[in-house]
Amino acid sequence: MIKELQSFITKISLVLVVVLGISLLSWSYLNWRQAQNIINPDRSISFSATGQVFAKPDIAKLNFSVITQGKEAEVVQTENNTKTQKVIDFIKSSGVQPEDIQTINYSLNPQYDYSWCRQPKEDQFISCPPKIIGYELTQTVAVKIRDFDKINTIIGGLSEHGVNQISNISFEIDDEEVYKNQARIKALNIIEKRAKLISSQTDIKLGRILNVTESSNDSRYKNYLTQPVMAPTAEVASSAPIETGTNEINVNLIVTYEIK
Repeated sequence: MIKELQSFITKISLVLVVVLGISLLSWSYLNWRQAQNIINPDRSISFSATGQVFAKPDIAKLNFSVITQGKEAEVVQTENNTKTQKVIDFIKSSGVQPEDIQTINYSLNPQYDYSWCRQPKEDQFISCPPKIIGYELTQTVAVKIRDFDKINTIIGGLSEHGVNQISNISFEIDDEEVYKNQARIKALNIIEKRAKLISSQTDIKLGRILNVTESSNDSRYKNYLTQPVMAPTAEVASSAPIETGTNEINVNLIVTYEIK
């Protein structure tokens, strides 16, 4: 009996020693990691700047629509296609290349009559079942104009050739990457100057670049015809010159340096 009790106590003691040893090792490892973080922490500093470049746009974009209505769908389509082709021929004759002309919408929709009627022998009004009374076709074409000397001539001639609606006129740069690179260089120069200033005026010594992040702000100039409007007459359009303005290209950079 006494031997069994001694054996049991011995086993319990061994278990306690093992548990205590594991706890001591864990505590020692945790303290070692904390000491490492204090001696060699992950130290860094970030600088941000925006590079800004202004450039004249070299492309004018616009959408025009031809809208026709009639009782028979086939007649409406024929009339609309003829008018639209007339406008496209006019645009091509003005120097716009075929690859800069694209149909972006072709919608033929029935027109319904929802008028009220009186039921026979009943003194009440009901909504009559909708009845197709005609069709409306809207064909929208997107155009790029590269010769800015012809913008007013083209826009002024659209209504004359059958256009009902003009929308989304904007002035853009065909290849913005060239100007974005210039903006990037400006932003990097600003950051470099700030980093040198901080380093020279403080005890902070900068090391290698750890990270660079970028975001751009596309700021295109759009004139007063951005929203869909009915096409003006040729006389009104010719007396309202379109101004191209200047595009602003911004690139935002954040550069993170290592602190030695």
